[in-house]
Amino acid sequence: MTSKFFSNIAALLLVAAAFSSFSSCGDEDQPKVTKVFGTVTIENADVWASWVDSGEVEVTIFPEFSLDPMAGWGEVPDDFFGPGVPGGVFPLGAPYNSQNPVVLTYEPGKTVYDYEIEVDPGTYSALGLGFRHDFVNDPTRKTATLGVYWNKENEVSHGIVIKVDVGGGMIVPIFDYPAPSIIEIKDGEQLELNFKADFDFVNQWYQ
Repeated sequence: MTSKFFSNIAALLLVAAAFSSFSSCGDEDQPKVTKVFGTVTIENADVWASWVDSGEVEVTIFPEFSLDPMAGWGEVPDDFFGPGVPGGVFPLGAPYNSQNPVVLTYEPGKTVYDYEIEVDPGTYSALGLGFRHDFVNDPTRKTATLGVYWNKENEVSHGIVIKVDVGGGMIVPIFDYPAPSIIEIKDGEQLELNFKADFDFVNQWYQ
């Protein structure tokens, strides 16, 4: 009887070991989600209160920059849109996650918000926080970029350079901020990207 008892225990241990090995292999075979995640710290977050009913605050990521076809966020040369038209640094196309942006919900007193975006492995030209105005139809002004990721998580950059021709051959920038950082992400990689934004920028963008 004792011999049979120990034989049964040994059999159970073998089954358990085999099951454990199978489960372990199964876990390793599961594809790891490729994503960017982190926090956005918003300066002048109290300004948001008066804009809550005017639009959405979205975290978006832009595809690799290209002039042909136009896509992503990057440096556009002078005369690209026609003779004498100034270039600059700004998005040329919709965000990669435009169909499913991360929408932040206003909470009084809150200044730090979490985000997470699943992406395909590859190159991305910009990650940013924008206020998308419900009542502005001009696509070039509809979204105010409150801040972008640019490798300095404690400083705000709006990531744009926009120039205008003021006449007499003079081209001057009306917005001149450091460009967003290009993001490279590998299959299964999970990048933590924290950055700052400033909500008060809406008062400059929509003035």
